[in-house]
Amino acid sequence: MANAPKDTQVSSVDTCGLYYFPEIPCDSEKGAAAPPATGHFVSGTHGPDNDRPSPHEEVQDPEQIQHLVEEAFNNGLDQGKAAAIAANRENVDRATAALKEAVAALVRARQQDVERMETETVRLALAIARRIIGHESDQGAVIAHVVKTAMEKVSDPRYLTLKLNPEDIDAVKAFQHELLPDDDVSADLRLDADENIRRGGCIIETKLGDVDARIDQQIKIIDALLTENLPKRPAEG
Repeated sequence: MANAPKDTQVSSVDTCGLYYFPEIPCDSEKGAAAPPATGHFVSGTHGPDNDRPSPHEEVQDPEQIQHLVEEAFNNGLDQGKAAAIAANRENVDRATAALKEAVAALVRARQQDVERMETETVRLALAIARRIIGHESDQGAVIAHVVKTAMEKVSDPRYLTLKLNPEDIDAVKAFQHELLPDDDVSADLRLDADENIRRGGCIIETKLGDVDARIDQQIKIIDALLTENLPKRPAEG
């Protein structure tokens, strides 16, 4: 028994059962089946579906890709143009508002300068008038015109008192007879010296009131009239 020959058929079957799948029959008469190729032991099944590329590997149409690129470029270009136009419009609006404010400020400044010049011109004219009248008054060339003009405002020539600067008394006496009507015997004019009255001016006292013809008072009246007609400056603050 120890030297009995080995059963080659059993050995082949055992070998097939040991190294290969048991459900695969092993035919000893036809010889040992060739071991499967190593490539067939890859896990998973093989077939036409396994050779299909994944969705990520699909190649798009070149024309479609070009269309998408152009569309994205045009969208970006339009957005950039819109943003630039909006920014430029905002800058233009700010510049326009600043320019309008600057023009308005210049107009206001010019108007203020004109009003200031008008006021200064009036004041200068009055100052010159005072100087000229004062000079003429000191020379006695004004008193005759002033007194005659003041007498025209007197409605009742009776009991009149003409107050003058002492230095103008003699000049008025020279034409005093011209101040009263010849046909009114009740007319009376008395001259009264008053040092408080500047030369060239006078005050006529009547029963109905006084006629103030002083030079300073006349200039004040003219000053008030001119100042009243000057443009009023807007209140500051």
